[in-house]
Amino acid sequence: MDPVMDTKECGLGFITPEFHDRHDTKAIRKTFLEKGIVFLQGCDEQKLVELTRRLGRIVKPRNEVSAGTGVTNIRCAPALEGKGYSSEELFFHTDRSGWDLPPRVLITTLQVQSATGGESLLADGQQIIAHIRDHEPQLYSLLTSAKYASYRADDGSFVPRPFYDAHTGILRLRFDDGIQLAPSLIAQLPTLRAVIYQHAFAAALAPGDAYIVDNHRFLHGRTQFGGARELLRVLAHPHAPRSVRTVLLDIDGTLCRAEALSVDAFFRCAADVAGMEITHGNTQVNLHGQTDVSLLRDILRFHGAPEGELDALVARFLAVHPRYLEASLAAGHKSTVCAGAGEMLAWLLEVRRHVAGELTVNVGLLTGNSRPNALLKLRAAGIDTDVFDLEISAFGDEHPTRLALLEHSVARLEARYGFAVSPASVTLVGDTPLDVECAKQGGCAVVAVATGNYSMQQLEALDPDLVVENLQDAKEYFGNYVFGGVE
Repeated sequence: MDPVMDTKECGLGFITPEFHDRHDTKAIRKTFLEKGIVFLQGCDEQKLVELTRRLGRIVKPRNEVSAGTGVTNIRCAPALEGKGYSSEELFFHTDRSGWDLPPRVLITTLQVQSATGGESLLADGQQIIAHIRDHEPQLYSLLTSAKYASYRADDGSFVPRPFYDAHTGILRLRFDDGIQLAPSLIAQLPTLRAVIYQHAFAAALAPGDAYIVDNHRFLHGRTQFGGARELLRVLAHPHAPRSVRTVLLDIDGTLCRAEALSVDAFFRCAADVAGMEITHGNTQVNLHGQTDVSLLRDILRFHGAPEGELDALVARFLAVHPRYLEASLAAGHKSTVCAGAGEMLAWLLEVRRHVAGELTVNVGLLTGNSRPNALLKLRAAGIDTDVFDLEISAFGDEHPTRLALLEHSVARLEARYGFAVSPASVTLVGDTPLDVECAKQGGCAVVAVATGNYSMQQLEALDPDLVVENLQDAKEYFGNYVFGGVE
């Protein structure tokens, strides 16, 4: 596609912006979340920075920083990388489309108006995607799959990503050397272009005029211009609302006890996969608090498995391990619920219902178990896995360390809500020193429970936020300090 930006093609024509009071942060945020775009007047660099800091955490610009404020001066400067630093047109696009989480807040203010051209073109991605879903099902299937587009990341690699992620609601669009497209999608680009223009409008900004767009939703571009033209732009991740709290629970020793089940299945599977005599008795490796991946690597290294074969052995183990767990369960090895865990989960469910509308409570898992093993152990203990939000949970087959699992869960929260999630809004619950260490490294609160293999005294020595005999004893802490006064 070699698009030409033309205001005459905009299906919604030229609009006259409805300007908001730039001092009314609450109204700006409300309109931003509801409509995806807000227009302002009377903005200069200082006011732009002040407003952005009220809305979120500023992202460092890629090419230049003005006085360290996070403001990028976009003008005709051929020495700088990027088509935005030319007088050429810019087709509708998403800023930082190659990032795992593109900044959601994009604020632009015009400082110097060009002699000709330079109109801002904008299109609501929600309307575009809804139209494509209803009227162009083949194109919708291409846009919502990561098989047909790869975006260039900051390190130069190309990462497969969908144009539209139906789960997170993030729309990514660009047509330059920062994207690689499959032929089947290239063939559909004229249709995509037509739909974008059908839902697009143009706006001619005066100096000091600004717009804030939801960069996950709105597409923006500009027409070619003549003469000097300068914009100031800031990107930011929105602040997390104080009304979101997340509880991430470990499984073994925290929610259920399944040592015999775990040991029997793990070592039988490891022995068969590696073709070695590997037993609990002949293996001197700490089993507690590790992820399945890190534990298996330690066991294989202990028994002399070649380092170059570890990745293949781990992949084979993860593929067949659930069958060994099922066999061990059928052989009579049990998983039993930990004291107080059932009551605590029921209470968390009740709290979530009670505070709905005022407080969003996420209850997820952060466990060293692989996802299928985690769910099998919980169900075998009689715990309803529907209690847990699996989309923001993290499992031991995804990363080798607990800290990486925590960071992965936080990234999923950020993708869901579109803002930077403060670690202080997350509470980790576990029964081992590694759980406490993970929370401290990640900046989260941590509740240690003595229903595993460590005593109250051993856990207290690690200085967690709270140590309890069983999970039911943590209700008062959660009610007062995590959920803000819930009984």
